[in-house]
Amino acid sequence: MRQMYCVFVVVLFVSTAINAFLTDKQGLILVPSVAFRDRSSTKSPADWTLYNQGWYYEENPIQSFLMEKSLELVVRQDLDSNRVKMFTAEGKDKTDLCIGGLSRPMCAKTDKDGRLKNAFTMTDQEVQAFRRSDDSRGKLLFETSVANKNIKETGEIFLCDDEGITFISDIDDTIKVTGVTSTTQTLINTFSGNFKAVDGMAEIYQYWQDQYNATFAYLTASPDQLYPFLREFFDRTGFPSGSAHMRHFTWLDVNFITFFMSSSYMAKKTETLKMFLQNTRNRRFVLLGDIFQKDPDIYANIYSQYPDRIAKIFIRKYADDNEGQERLEALFNDIPREKWGTFEKGADLPRNVL
Repeated sequence: MRQMYCVFVVVLFVSTAINAFLTDKQGLILVPSVAFRDRSSTKSPADWTLYNQGWYYEENPIQSFLMEKSLELVVRQDLDSNRVKMFTAEGKDKTDLCIGGLSRPMCAKTDKDGRLKNAFTMTDQEVQAFRRSDDSRGKLLFETSVANKNIKETGEIFLCDDEGITFISDIDDTIKVTGVTSTTQTLINTFSGNFKAVDGMAEIYQYWQDQYNATFAYLTASPDQLYPFLREFFDRTGFPSGSAHMRHFTWLDVNFITFFMSSSYMAKKTETLKMFLQNTRNRRFVLLGDIFQKDPDIYANIYSQYPDRIAKIFIRKYADDNEGQERLEALFNDIPREKWGTFEKGADLPRNVL
């Protein structure tokens, strides 16, 4: 692992000078986000606080090529250059990104990594203007552009009001086969081929969405550089659309594999769960994750703080994993047995969860 990381560092250093002679392509990724009622609003209906997230970047073709070839030596198979190049692209900092379609200017600057992370307030009337007329669950579509550039993308924000039910799901090894316990398999499943869904998960999520008029939110250790490819996976396999809550990978992180398993992942996931719970009053949540990372620990902690708001917890594990079952029974000792369960594939999950 240490040797692989050293190769990455050398690749980045050597390629910097060469890359200066090439014309780089810039791009913008908008990651679907969420909106909550503004608790400080005295209006009726209340205003909304919307969270915006994205990344403005410039490709680095030399670094991308060298990184791709280095990784292929490690995994001994061809990789998808379009995915690799997102991890060698460089964020464009201090750049204005602006939302169109409003009667007032709405812009925010990217941070030092090129990321857009801001919250803004809209009246309920403004929100309804962006709302899709054919979506009863509250999906907003808006256009964001790079100031003084011909670069723009359509973003999505999902309304999360005080009432209702939201299914909050992990992605890697919960609905998508990743193999995060294996270094080589994680690299292969991340950088090559079509992402593969866990059997039956899209079907049961679709059923729950229709049965409960539910919204979905996806929490993942995966970096936001992968979002365009995750979106293709969602659309191809039929998972319900929803907000995506991801971190951002930089080469200051120790390495790609430990990025998935780091303590910052646990902190970020806990922070996001609390954001949903603290910004809604009566909404209930179903949490889905897997035993291969720290989802059970995170969910047990959240349940201890919000027992009345967590309707169910489901953890993916292999049916014959007796040691994993014992671990869950110890972690969930204070959670009523009828409020949590395990599954290996979608067909193992109950159709009626409330």
